[in-house]
Amino acid sequence: MSEEEEGGKTFISAANSGGSSLPPVQSGETKKKDGMYIFIIVLLLIGAGILGYMLSSSNKKVNECSNARAELEQELFGMNEMMQSEGLAMGDNVQQNLENMLTMYGQMEGDNADMNDSITAQKAKIQGLIDELEASKKSGKISASQVYKLRKETETLRSIMKDYIRTIDSLNTANGVLTESLNSTLMNLDNMTAQRNEIQSNRDELANKVSAGSKLTAFDFLSEGIREKGTGSYKENNRASRCTHVRSCFTLGENAIAEAGNKTVYMRIITPGGSVLSSSNSNTLKTEGGQSLLYSDKKVVNYQNMAVDLCIFHELTVELESGNYITEIYCDGVKIGTDNFVLK
Repeated sequence: MSEEEEGGKTFISAANSGGSSLPPVQSGETKKKDGMYIFIIVLLLIGAGILGYMLSSSNKKVNECSNARAELEQELFGMNEMMQSEGLAMGDNVQQNLENMLTMYGQMEGDNADMNDSITAQKAKIQGLIDELEASKKSGKISASQVYKLRKETETLRSIMKDYIRTIDSLNTANGVLTESLNSTLMNLDNMTAQRNEIQSNRDELANKVSAGSKLTAFDFLSEGIREKGTGSYKENNRASRCTHVRSCFTLGENAIAEAGNKTVYMRIITPGGSVLSSSNSNTLKTEGGQSLLYSDKKVVNYQNMAVDLCIFHELTVELESGNYITEIYCDGVKIGTDNFVLK
């Protein structure tokens, strides 16, 4: 191997090294990767240690829970054994409470249909719980958890019952107020009805008085049989066989409240035998009461609330019989006067 010196530095020639080579020198990038791998390995080791610790802790807690569960199951088993050995006293107490509630629910039924439907549903639920409890007692398989569940449901039903009682009390109070108001209203209505009836009665009485007062009256009668002369004049005749007409003269009285205007005045002549003299069976008048009467003759007069004299003639179509005759005068459907005369 030759050495060359230049400027105080020594160089070794690779060509003269007898053919052998040195290992390659590592670069900076390769060293960086190796450090990273070592760091990751350290992290994995640390993580594995943490997971191992956590797993150990979890197993410890699982064991503790298993032991606690075993103890609780043992206690529950002991409680069940105790209930069965002590005559199911707790179940009997729950059943008594349910039966008491069933009775109280039955007493709450009233006139409210919606409330009754809800109460009926609750009664059915209570009866179902009683049936369930009795079936368990018969089978001898009552457990503490079952009694506890029934007791909780009993408390719920009792709470619902209290709400119903409050609602019913409120309704009863409201009904009491409404009933009192209704009674007061009915009393006022009765008073108003009585007052109305009294007013109506007074009005009817007054209307009847006005109606009666508005009716015309006939007076100063002169009713007689007459005979017509050849000259067209008339002469009184009291012999039945010689009469050709019957005449009734009278006065219509003054009436300030009567309706003025044309008035049709009807005359009825009643024979001693009780029949009515008339020229036609169609000659009828309608009374105020709706009765249809046969009349003998009529006359229209213009009445102006002042007294007026008039005469009504009836021409005979049959020979009269001797005896007592009656004349009746009608106006506005009311008999306003009567008279009588005798024929021989």
